[in-house]
Amino acid sequence: MDLYSFSVRLTPAARELLRPGEALVLDWHRMAICCAGAGEASLYATSEEGARGRKGLVRLKGDDPIYAARAIFPHLAGREVLLDARKTFGLRRFTSNLPGDFGLRAVMGYLPEPEKTAR
Repeated sequence: MDLYSFSVRLTPAARELLRPGEALVLDWHRMAICCAGAGEASLYATSEEGARGRKGLVRLKGDDPIYAARAIFPHLAGREVLLDARKTFGLRRFTSNLPGDFGLRAVMGYLPEPEKTAR
């Protein structure tokens, strides 16, 4: 994978739990004014129409309806992100393979190196 590109894919479980007309959003929430990159990532499902109309979100290439905040792009460079989902007690929960403290690690420069995948 290119050093500056990234890939975001859905697992079959996530694809199945995504309702018609919905999209997944990989968002970046700014946490500080002093540091332009300071923030935290979140993942949620919303209507595709709402995601399409929101400034700052970009639909990622591919067949799956996935949107990402422009501000998160530099932090995802060189990574392959896998989005998964499960249903517990009737509630859907979407997750990613990003570290739980992804935002803090990204801002501080302590993200682990992207995993190299064999081609």
